[in-house]
Amino acid sequence: MRIPVCLVTIMLMLLSYSIIFAAPILQVKNQNYDFGEVFQGEKVPHTFEFVNEGDETLHIDRVRSSCGCTAVLVSEKTIQPGGKGELKANFDSTRFRGAVSKTIYIYSNDPVNPTMQLHVRGKVLEIVAVQPAQINFGTVPAKRPVKSTVVLRNQGEKPLTLGKAKSTAAELTVKMSETSFDQGDEVTLELQLIPKPGQGRFSGYVLVPVDGVPKNELRIPVYATITN
Repeated sequence: MRIPVCLVTIMLMLLSYSIIFAAPILQVKNQNYDFGEVFQGEKVPHTFEFVNEGDETLHIDRVRSSCGCTAVLVSEKTIQPGGKGELKANFDSTRFRGAVSKTIYIYSNDPVNPTMQLHVRGKVLEIVAVQPAQINFGTVPAKRPVKSTVVLRNQGEKPLTLGKAKSTAAELTVKMSETSFDQGDEVTLELQLIPKPGQGRFSGYVLVPVDGVPKNELRIPVYATITN
């Protein structure tokens, strides 16, 4: 029995369409995770769940994350149609403050979306707020003393103990009003700079040891331009 040419053509077209449209589809349950507010130094874990909604095997090539956020694929790299997987992310807030947004990339053989982006967002609160965060005395004559103040405020949830404040340069001195402060209290630092002749530019730090903050130390930059 001879099969009409048009029927053969239709059958081949249907077969080719099924081949073309057979593909893996990476679908993440929720691509965005907002952790709200955390204090500096806290680590924020989160698990992203995903599924292969396609009709071909999904292959996860690799995962990559932006600075400050680690990501590990905890499921198999090969996900069958209808299969599920998990990716665990962990954001380390130690070096951050204010609003943050980190991106995680999943590279797969999904032809429509070969690079899936996941986002971890939130706000990092400083345990100790430093106002101002740095001191710039501007242009000052050599040997002429200049002064400024810095206020430390305890924004944490418990009392803090301060160590002896010091500077990284002999010409910069610092005095501190208190050595401990409760939640919501403030401590004032009094800074004095006596610029040396011939420096041109001064750059240094005021260091304040604090138990209970990341790295257990506050670093306050101090700058000045020196004229002779």
